[in-house]
Amino acid sequence: MLQHAGFRLVDATDDETPGMRVSKIPSGVLVRWTALGGASEICGSPSPGRSTGSIVRTAVTAVLAGHGLSVMSTDAAGDLIVLPSDHIHFHTP
Repeated sequence: MLQHAGFRLVDATDDETPGMRVSKIPSGVLVRWTALGGASEICGSPSPGRSTGSIVRTAVTAVLAGHGLSVMSTDAAGDLIVLPSDHIHFHTP
């Protein structure tokens, strides 16, 4: 569904190629993103008060939540965890 929404999925083990990484973890599915400009682009602010990473997290969360999935943010790095459907719904943009 992320590809259908326009996100580029790349190999989960490749941390340098720009795009979205999806990998299975014990608690569900981990979604990570690398910007075209790498970490420096993630930290840049395309609009006042919002980083590129924040905008991508919000968009990905909206796509996943819009499909009825439960999504939570892991930490300041902005990784997202998609929980199995039997978990309590906890949405964090």
